[in-house]
Amino acid sequence: MSVKATDIDELLKKGFISRNEKQALDKLIAELKASWPGLNVKVFGSKGSTSVMSDEESDLDIMILLPCDVTEEIRRQIVHGVFDINLAFGTNISALIMAENEWENGLVSFLPIYAYIEEEGVSL
Repeated sequence: MSVKATDIDELLKKGFISRNEKQALDKLIAELKASWPGLNVKVFGSKGSTSVMSDEESDLDIMILLPCDVTEEIRRQIVHGVFDINLAFGTNISALIMAENEWENGLVSFLPIYAYIEEEGVSL
């Protein structure tokens, strides 16, 4: 049986993520929203649902959907920001970065990961 959280506070309360991971996500999302106000972030994978087993070594998978095209410069900026957050908080956040339009209307919308993230992902 799968147990799913509905927001970041519930992820913490249900033990899917640690307090440190929540603080890292809060800071990362605030920094990202400062540059891309319309972005959406979802947690997925082992830290987003009990349908997948996780342990303390599991990474924290996030999907970052931007309201614009994702250039190499934007991707690099986000990857470096995630790296800095991971160093500062001792976390292991792993980001999948896409344009929202590409996610919703591109070929990726036909892949199993699309259905998985849409069904199991927790919007932050």
